[in-house]
Amino acid sequence: MLKAKQKTRERQDKTAALKELNKDTTKRLNAEIPVTLHKKLKMLAIKQDKSITDLLIEIVNEYLSKHSKA
Repeated sequence: MLKAKQKTRERQDKTAALKELNKDTTKRLNAEIPVTLHKKLKMLAIKQDKSITDLLIEIVNEYLSKHSKA
């Protein structure tokens, strides 16, 4: 069965709406880190096609799961 092609805007709107529904509330965290560490994080994020924020959330979650006694 042939279907009409979905408009790009409709897909983008749907994707944005789904992201918003799944979005956890956030809190800003500012930290001063050495420039060399920031460069390493940025390069790793680029290699993994992620944002630095996404990479740091992943790293912190892994650290907490290893070190939490909860």
